[in-house]
Amino acid sequence: MKKANNNIPPASLKPVRHPPQQRMTMQFKLAMMFFIVMFISASISVSVLLLIFSPVMKENAVTQMVSFADSAKELQNEHFTYDRIIDLLNTSSYDITVLEDNDKDVHENLSELDEKGYYITTEGIVPSAKMITKIDGKYVRVNTFNSENVFWIVNLVTIVAFMSSIMLGTIITTFVGRTMLQPIHDLSMATSEVARGNFSVRVRENGSDEYGTLQRNFNKMAQELSGIETLRGDFISNVSHEFKTPLASIQGFAKLLQNPTLSMEDRDEYTQIIIDETSRLSKLSSNILNLTKLENQTTIGKKKRFRIDEQIRKIILMLEPEWSKKDIDMDIDLEDIIYVGNEDLMGQIWQNIVNNAIKFTPQGGQIKVTLFRGEMGIVTKIWDNGPQIPAEKKDKIFEKFYQGDRSRATEGNGLGLALVKRIVDLADGKITVDNPFEGGVVFIVELPYQIEDMM
Repeated sequence: MKKANNNIPPASLKPVRHPPQQRMTMQFKLAMMFFIVMFISASISVSVLLLIFSPVMKENAVTQMVSFADSAKELQNEHFTYDRIIDLLNTSSYDITVLEDNDKDVHENLSELDEKGYYITTEGIVPSAKMITKIDGKYVRVNTFNSENVFWIVNLVTIVAFMSSIMLGTIITTFVGRTMLQPIHDLSMATSEVARGNFSVRVRENGSDEYGTLQRNFNKMAQELSGIETLRGDFISNVSHEFKTPLASIQGFAKLLQNPTLSMEDRDEYTQIIIDETSRLSKLSSNILNLTKLENQTTIGKKKRFRIDEQIRKIILMLEPEWSKKDIDMDIDLEDIIYVGNEDLMGQIWQNIVNNAIKFTPQGGQIKVTLFRGEMGIVTKIWDNGPQIPAEKKDKIFEKFYQGDRSRATEGNGLGLALVKRIVDLADGKITVDNPFEGGVVFIVELPYQIEDMM
């Protein structure tokens, strides 16, 4: 049976190419996520800071206006003119406008102006102060929040720097995201290829981080799937071949039976051949169904206590016509052992191995069957003096449909030992084959002790 080729050529390890528009989708989402998170975080932080410092800023702005009004009053007392006072007090921090006497704001706050000499209001999220006062007989409005005010400039620079940082961070995130998300896009596209049946696809393995682990696991998965696909193809091919051969024989000899001049001796021979080939097909179908069922099982199934030595004796007696026909000497040495397991499946193990031994034992040969308690479990040895198995083929005889030099008889289909191997594995046991020094072949089945076996 062909085996999956696990040696992937280096050319197949090239990274998968991706359409640019699919790469940009996740990059855009990552950049937008960064922008939104930063904007919301910064907005909340600024809002909290404004709520905390707004009263202080408001008080500071009012203090500035009061200081301006007091200074103007002192200069008036020293008989400075309006122009001179403005020259002395006006800086880039203030915006001073002369008002008419009948101005609405002056008229509405006249009483406060007469009492204090000024009227101050504050407004805005970032508080700014406006003051109406009288300098040298003229009403003026003083505003601390003009375009040249250092306070305004600082706030403007802060806002611009804040927005620039967010935009710059978003741009950097977009480009960095391309590198960070590239392995995910590689895996995404490679997975799509696997879904379409392309199991030769591989992704480049980078580093030992989470991405590297994921990439290595994906490549292992793809390699295993490739092997499974190869095995599936070989299985279908072998099944088709195994069915085709006996069907061709049945069809050919059935046509020969239609010849009216056929002798009774030939007719009986052809009929027997058709019966044998039909039996072969039935056995092949049964083995395929059993093996398929067992391959989907993860446990041995329903267990019960039974005498394993008695089971082996019954199977040997059932096969008595086969070994008697070849005048085979059966040497049986079985200890009385109670085993807890699936009796039907265990029976298939002994039937297949003993039948295999009968098939390859020469006329007048010998078969030895022994059963005993070993150190680690129950041991069964089935030896025959047939031809030995080449060393390079001993590991292959348990593969499905494998037929070595010693199993090319027409009644073989290469499924019996594969079925045995699967049952032994389900029972947590071990099966090996060896060419002993005295000649022949020995199959050794080791089954672990169960707690129930000792009770």
